[in-house]
Amino acid sequence: MPKEAKKREKQAKANATKEISTEGALEEEEGSGREPLEKELNKKIEDLTDQLLRTQAEIQNIRRVSSQEVTKARLFGVESLALEFLSVGDNLQRALNSSKEKNDIGSIVEGLELTLKSFEASLESAGVRPVDPEGEIFNPERHEAISIIEDKKIQENSIVEVIQRGFTIQDRILRPARVVVSKKPKKGNSTLKN
Repeated sequence: MPKEAKKREKQAKANATKEISTEGALEEEEGSGREPLEKELNKKIEDLTDQLLRTQAEIQNIRRVSSQEVTKARLFGVESLALEFLSVGDNLQRALNSSKEKNDIGSIVEGLELTLKSFEASLESAGVRPVDPEGEIFNPERHEAISIIEDKKIQENSIVEVIQRGFTIQDRILRPARVVVSKKPKKGNSTLKN
């Protein structure tokens, strides 16, 4: 029996070796299936990483360009308005020169009125419009009351006098009009005017 036992032992070793080599072959087959999958996944990861980096670079470029455009708009956006004001300055210079040559107050006043019209036209071209609310009802969002006059003849909260015109730019208040507002007198008081 020792021969048979040796045979069995040899057979068992052979079977074990065969099983190990079969398992190794199976693992290699499975591994070889994993390897192309891993390569494919790694390639996709690399592609996505590349796309991400390109997109981030593009976003940075867009931010840089838009920042430059905003800076240019701030610096040169008032260029056309500045040109308009240069013509107003020229008209003022002519009025000053004219006042030195002539002593006629009427022509000086006329020149100043024309210069004011030129100035207002320049503002209008930039979307800046004057607010002259005399006779209107006081609106604290559009007007600044600097004085109050008590008068029972005038409707309460009416603008009696405009001290300084206001201006709007694209329907937004640039500077509120400074005004004098009416108020009904308290009973027993005489009409007061400031």
